[in-house]
Amino acid sequence: MSLVIMVRTRLTTGGIAEPVVADTAKSLAKLGHRVILLAWDRTGKFETTTTTEWGTIWRYQEKCKLNDPFVFAIKLPGFLWWSTWQILAFHKLERDIILHYHDLDTLPGGVFTSKILERPLVYDCHENYPGLVKGAVSKTIANGLHMLEAMLLKSCTGIISAGPANYARIKNMLESGIKAPFAATEEEATAVMNMAHRDFMNSKLTRIGNVKRLETYPLKKIENRKRGENFRILYIGVLEKHPSRGIIETALTVNKMKGVQFDIGGFGTMVPALMRIEGKMDNVNYMGSIHPDNVPLQTIECDAVLMALDPSNINNRLSAPNKLFEAMAAGVPIITCKELLMGQFVEREGIGVTFEWGQWDRLKAAIMKMMFDPQKCAEMGKRARKLAEKTHNWEHCEERLESLYQFVKKTNLEGA
Repeated sequence: MSLVIMVRTRLTTGGIAEPVVADTAKSLAKLGHRVILLAWDRTGKFETTTTTEWGTIWRYQEKCKLNDPFVFAIKLPGFLWWSTWQILAFHKLERDIILHYHDLDTLPGGVFTSKILERPLVYDCHENYPGLVKGAVSKTIANGLHMLEAMLLKSCTGIISAGPANYARIKNMLESGIKAPFAATEEEATAVMNMAHRDFMNSKLTRIGNVKRLETYPLKKIENRKRGENFRILYIGVLEKHPSRGIIETALTVNKMKGVQFDIGGFGTMVPALMRIEGKMDNVNYMGSIHPDNVPLQTIECDAVLMALDPSNINNRLSAPNKLFEAMAAGVPIITCKELLMGQFVEREGIGVTFEWGQWDRLKAAIMKMMFDPQKCAEMGKRARKLAEKTHNWEHCEERLESLYQFVKKTNLEGA
């Protein structure tokens, strides 16, 4: 089998691969491939190389704040050149290489390296990157990133998309190039959500979402969990002001609500503000950065997972984030916004409650409704877990990943 070299511009705060990257690497190793991850250690404090259960992490050590796009843009070429030189060194020893580059920030380096070595390139697109940064950067830059991505897609041998909206967006770009719309429509994203598993097989473009390995969310633990004295709402994720995730607003909403506890985990620029709030509120708790291995247990032990994303951001409005599938795997109901594609999914499947963004009194009412009807809350959690077991799990994604890699290898042989 092949040597798969993955490239990613970030690691978790513990210096390891993010869950979706690690899951992909594990599946590739299971399929018989050897895996190396070239990743940017932006803290500069971890070992240069680490051996994992699925392969090896090689770290580029250059300090760079996660929330400083200007400094990141200046330092990014250094990381991409480093990655290319590492791959060139591996290529001298191993010819059967497949390049696997994560997100748009790495893709220019991936296309360049793929062309000079004449090796196949898999583009793993976790986000609508132009949509994500829109608002944080100028409209001109965001549109420029959109056009760059559309042009670079032509050079990819295989493409992996995460959410349904992202899949539809990439499909449009493959068909229309730079003339494709900046983002998919809600109707297009819904159509992708309704596609059958087989529709993602044997194709250049597949969908592998942020779904979870169910063995990390054991059913026995879910069935034996004990509820605490308070109704515990959980948010674990990125803590940035833009685009808003409703964290501060939720903290202010639950303040002084008797019997409610809001636990927050993660890292980002909002941490100082959260720590100030925590000191003034008895029922708001900032837990610090949570190691990925601890997320399943934290999620299983909560009463509801919060995903209050600002729908004015297109990436938020059409996203299907990690937290949705963590909650489903843990059998925990979800609190989210009506305006989101995710909100419509939650309402349709009966796996949580929704409220209108900005209507924080409605959020308060939704929480109280869940608190005082524990049986209904439990039923929503059970439906969520059953849905995860039926379709929204990593096992389905592993089949799609295998199919994509077969397509990539076949295409590469035919083009040789």
